[in-house]
Amino acid sequence: MNPENPSSEERGKNKKDSLFKRILDLFTGANDPEREKKKLLKQIEKNLKKQRVKFYNAKKRTVLPPLAKLFYEYYRILGPAQLLVRTSEQSQSLKALIVEMSLTDEQISIRENLSENALRKRMEENPNTKQLLENVKDELKTFFSYFETEKIHEINALYNNLAILLDLIHFDFYFLLKKFDSTLPENDFVYKPHFEEIDAEYVSDDLKDFLEILPAIDPTADWPKIIGMLNGYRNIEIISDVNWKKLLQTTKQLQKSHVLEMLVRLIDQDPFYKPKPRFHKEKVVESYLNKLKGQIEMTVQRIIHEKRRSRINELSQMLFGSTAVIRLKNYSEKANLTFSKRLLGGYSYIAPLNFLKAFLLDFIKKDVRELVDLLLIRGKWTTNKISQQLSESYHQLLKLSDEITEFDNSLDEEEALGKKIKALLVKTSRDKQAITQLRLLLKEVNDTAKGFLFRASENLIELARMLKIALEDYKKEHPELLLNWKEIKSHTDKDIKNFIAKVYNSIYYFLQLIRLYK
Repeated sequence: MNPENPSSEERGKNKKDSLFKRILDLFTGANDPEREKKKLLKQIEKNLKKQRVKFYNAKKRTVLPPLAKLFYEYYRILGPAQLLVRTSEQSQSLKALIVEMSLTDEQISIRENLSENALRKRMEENPNTKQLLENVKDELKTFFSYFETEKIHEINALYNNLAILLDLIHFDFYFLLKKFDSTLPENDFVYKPHFEEIDAEYVSDDLKDFLEILPAIDPTADWPKIIGMLNGYRNIEIISDVNWKKLLQTTKQLQKSHVLEMLVRLIDQDPFYKPKPRFHKEKVVESYLNKLKGQIEMTVQRIIHEKRRSRINELSQMLFGSTAVIRLKNYSEKANLTFSKRLLGGYSYIAPLNFLKAFLLDFIKKDVRELVDLLLIRGKWTTNKISQQLSESYHQLLKLSDEITEFDNSLDEEEALGKKIKALLVKTSRDKQAITQLRLLLKEVNDTAKGFLFRASENLIELARMLKIALEDYKKEHPELLLNWKEIKSHTDKDIKNFIAKVYNSIYYFLQLIRLYK
């Protein structure tokens, strides 16, 4: 016999069996979905009666005052908390608080040492920004290292249990209870309610909303710690430990008995209804640490930026007598306003290039020229090497001043480069390729500006080095580099030592100023 290919005799027998089953089902009602549904609902009704709670009248399909009394107990205990933690579920403060409750003494010390006030004080005591950044990085690493996997899980679980408690606190008990007593005043817990029997359909949605919360409450959670933290949040007793223990006992009984689920099934005539618990799975430790790291890094950068800005202003005032130094017409912030409208970076080295141009005009072509002329024209050098280096660095700076002027002029809208930039700017609103071309062109322009700053720094360093050598030679009892210091002194009314020192210091401070833009 082949089971996959039954004989004609077997097929006939199967047909008879199938027909007999259908006739039997017709009399017994088997496979009738509506009949099965009624049977299940009848069983649910019996099970609900066994719980000995008078919540529901099946004949009248109404819900009874004891159900309202159950919810009033929740409302009486949790209602006052609604006003005190009204926006707490949206607030980051509770998340931070629950993490900070778990910090060790060393972590608290590190956290305080990384506060804005502490960081500012540290910057004042040691202006080395690189060192501060390294120290902050190391301290954050130590702070993070205390959060091991088990501790993270414990803190996250603590917050997620708090979150479901907040869901319970913010459940609209008043809206539900007012259906049983239309005169019930809100937030009046002295008033004695008069609950009446009402149509069960009126509370079906409320019960289902409540059943999103009820199954998610974990009776084994560390509730004393959670309640204590919540009370500490406002420095008042939001929920008493005693009242919460009573409510938690009621919650456990409701979870165990499933009476509210059965009630909803009967009200909705849906024996297959199942609640959809609102579990919270937030990773508060990770978000806290990421936020803390970001805040501290931003604070450090802001302090460094303020310190840098302050130092720039200080050096600018010292060198030029002003914090606003403008010597260029076209490589300017005014031009950058147009670029910013097209979301383009624009000119990147406006301030340092203006400072450089001003320094070349105000110092190199004046004080430095006077000093170099004295040393090179009047001086008798024992070796040409140093005098040639002094001369070369000085003339390179003069040349650089002219190049910067030519560069700035080339950006004028009447010049070839300026015209090209303007033409591409006009096209950017409709031509993506023009944006790419303009970005490349701006990079070339900025690279040129950067090159000027680099070359200036190199030559200024060399010039300062030669002046320092000359100054040290002047201080010697028997100079070895310049043989006629007395003659040189006779050709100026300035104190030669102070004159060299002044020029050297000006170069030194200017180099400091330029380095602040790197």
